[in-house]
Amino acid sequence: MTITSLTHFHRSNMSSPWLRVLFITSMWPDDQRPHYGTFIQTQAESLEDCGVAVDVVAIRGYVTPLAYPVARTRIKSIIGKRHYDLIHVHTGHAATVGLLGIRKPSVLSFVGGDVLGNPTDRGTPPKSRLEALVFRQFARASTLSITKSREMQDALPRSLRARNHVIPNGVNLDAFAPRPRAEARSALGWDQDEPVALFLGDPEDPRKNVSLARAAVAEVQSRAPDVRLHIGWGSRPEEIPGLMWAADVLVFTSRSEGSPNVVKEAMAAALPIVATPVGDIPERLEGVEGCFVVAPEPSVFAEALSQALSFGRATAAREAVQTLSLPHVAGQVAALYERVTGVKRPPRDVSALGAM
Repeated sequence: MTITSLTHFHRSNMSSPWLRVLFITSMWPDDQRPHYGTFIQTQAESLEDCGVAVDVVAIRGYVTPLAYPVARTRIKSIIGKRHYDLIHVHTGHAATVGLLGIRKPSVLSFVGGDVLGNPTDRGTPPKSRLEALVFRQFARASTLSITKSREMQDALPRSLRARNHVIPNGVNLDAFAPRPRAEARSALGWDQDEPVALFLGDPEDPRKNVSLARAAVAEVQSRAPDVRLHIGWGSRPEEIPGLMWAADVLVFTSRSEGSPNVVKEAMAAALPIVATPVGDIPERLEGVEGCFVVAPEPSVFAEALSQALSFGRATAAREAVQTLSLPHVAGQVAALYERVTGVKRPPRDVSALGAM
């Protein structure tokens, strides 16, 4: 596997794009990690639907740290050979090679742990705290920045917050539109009557806190032995809607997040949710029937889980997430591009976005 890659992400073969943008990211799906950075890929897709031509430099730092200096050389070469109106860097990690010395208008999107750190059951390790401290400073090198939540914005240096914009990731409402539970269970070979709590985080990642999910389900099982915890980690992205249609509740136990897409996808699927109060989850689920934001304590979590398992479909959740459709979020990002570059969108693009 190459440790950096360049993708000409031009799905529509547009003859005269409104803008040409280079994405530089350390998160991008590949064969080894098909789930990794899918929200960045869907943003590229939806921006192309707005008339923005997107090229992508993906830095596979998880393979080797050498990916970053290699990417730095490649980025400078690409920018020297091709015209881009704007550079959009995703993640603080990618900012280390994607911003400094690049004389182009730029946007830096933080994703969560790069600003807040990545806590474990023993707190946030010093290395993670130091990385977050450094990454926050890279907002100084960009024309403006994007955070996924207000919590992330508040973690930035005070002087930089006025140039930051809070724009959560969008969700594909069509892909997660509710389907009959019985059909989804038949497709998966699940028992039709077994109550299932779905956990979709990486159980090996301390930040996802699977121990809380297991403890809460174990407490529920003491009263209802047939309840099962299904860990869906390792499923391909296209399999996630089916798991949500088949499950009875999403269990989300993270210690820290930005604007977790899996929660918004569950909302789009009308799946009840029990979640910890991290990232923008409290504001997303406030007052939404069938969804519970509770303290990360097994007994409290178990009580909410029992209620969610018997709730049925959370139709109010799907209604509450409508404003985060991919086209709507793409329109917000495109408006920032217009502001940064001074290049006005053609009237047809403005009207198309307004109708979405």
